[in-house]
Amino acid sequence: MQTKEFERHLGNFVKLLKKEKDYLIKDDGESLTNLLPEKEVFVKVLEGYQGNISEKVRELITVIKTQQEENMLLTRQAIGYQEMLMTAVKKNLSSPAGTYSKGAQVYAQPRTNFVDEEI
Repeated sequence: MQTKEFERHLGNFVKLLKKEKDYLIKDDGESLTNLLPEKEVFVKVLEGYQGNISEKVRELITVIKTQQEENMLLTRQAIGYQEMLMTAVKKNLSSPAGTYSKGAQVYAQPRTNFVDEEI
């Protein structure tokens, strides 16, 4: 593979990583999953390159590294948010709420649960 062709592949990989960033920001898990096969193609390209490392290649590698770090940060942020949300939901479900009547009696409300099922 020639250096110019490798630079083109790296440029396409940068575009793919930016697309991944957009999907992470939009919380679009399905589109993220669909990107995996495209990313796997680039692994073979990156592993198989034996040519010279030009200044442009170095710049693209720096951009890729920076974009990967940003995407990882967004992924960690999304996971942290999901964990916080689930903790809040579990805490809310663990203490059943009741309402008071005029006669000072507590009437339990039916519990609300999340059910994970595919429709």
